[in-house]
Amino acid sequence: MHSYLRPIGFSRYINKIRVNDIIKKVMEKPDYKSELMVTTEETIFEFRKDFCKDMGIAVHGIVNEKQEYEIEYYFPYYVGNNIIIAEDLAMEKNVSSSSYYGMTEDFRVGVSLIFYVVNCLGYVDRCIQGMGMPRYTPVSYSALAISGKILLPVKKTREDIQRNKSALKNRNKLISAAKRGDEKAMESLTVSELDTYTKITGRILKEDVYSIVDSTFMPYGVSCDRYSILGTILFIEMDRNIITNEEIYKLTIECNDLRFNLAINKADLVGVPEIGRRFKGIIWLQGMVGF
Repeated sequence: MHSYLRPIGFSRYINKIRVNDIIKKVMEKPDYKSELMVTTEETIFEFRKDFCKDMGIAVHGIVNEKQEYEIEYYFPYYVGNNIIIAEDLAMEKNVSSSSYYGMTEDFRVGVSLIFYVVNCLGYVDRCIQGMGMPRYTPVSYSALAISGKILLPVKKTREDIQRNKSALKNRNKLISAAKRGDEKAMESLTVSELDTYTKITGRILKEDVYSIVDSTFMPYGVSCDRYSILGTILFIEMDRNIITNEEIYKLTIECNDLRFNLAINKADLVGVPEIGRRFKGIIWLQGMVGF
């Protein structure tokens, strides 16, 4: 069973028989269906069915010689609505299945952003046609979480917010320049990091860490598309799975100036989400790429 069925409302589907029932529903009445001939002897397919708005299960596989669908794998998905332009997006095939990962350098989060591609057939089609990836590609990021906590926000004035935005914008410019080999930019970043370290070392002795750290976006564990995040809640929506009737929180999160949509089962969230409060948890990052 997939570990992230809980966020889309299937928390009680913990055995193969029940999961197969859901997969059967997807295959019988999909909301989206696509077939792609890779070679004269191989055709792959993708079926998707929503069980909440923009959220459901996708099934991938091949069409055999008898024109029957053979399922290779499935996964839960959530299609976000915050479109971001990714620069120099690279695609990498999963070694254990025909799924793909997307990777791009994002200065806002400070790491190489790796995500699970929801609509990988679009990339396979480009490869068949001999088309490469454009330098700038629109991506809708989303995330699923199987647990999370709500934290109170850090008190800020308007001046603090404006100062932080200016500092982040300047840092992104320095990182971009350092990437091109600018030695002065490298020195400025080094001095800035040392200054930040000194301030944190002094404050941590008398303050809680979450009053100092406003947001975080860090890789988590051995899976390249999982992250530990702490971000501000900008928007809240409640939805319900049409099969199980389980309630799901859909949150718009901002982490280090990166905005994405996040879904979590109401039963798995500790605390009451409100706009301005912060979400802390482990996420599985996905992306719908605009091929």
